[in-house]
Amino acid sequence: NTVVANATAGGAGATTNIYHIEFDNTMNTTVTYLKIYESVSPTMGGSAATDEPSFVLAAAASTKEYVSMPSAIAHSTGFSYIATVTQAEAAGPTAPASACSLSMIYTKS
Repeated sequence: NTVVANATAGGAGATTNIYHIEFDNTMNTTVTYLKIYESVSPTMGGSAATDEPSFVLAAAASTKEYVSMPSAIAHSTGFSYIATVTQAEAAGPTAPASACSLSMIYTKS
């Protein structure tokens, strides 16, 4: 369990497979997006492939979202994540009013 806001947070710096995500947006009154990147330090608004999210989960206002992926979301170079109310990729994503909570089940090698 971790708190996630709009600063990019490093998940793991190795080959990873994400199997389950719980994203808690219950403290916010607007949609918040969890964006996962295949990079431990993506450039927000950058043009490299690793600067684009590999996975985006939208959580409606005052909700929790659960996603299970038996086949996993694979990342060969590690991953990082951010919570933002900015839907499009931008150099300066906007933070949600309150931090969200994030739980993940993943393996790394």
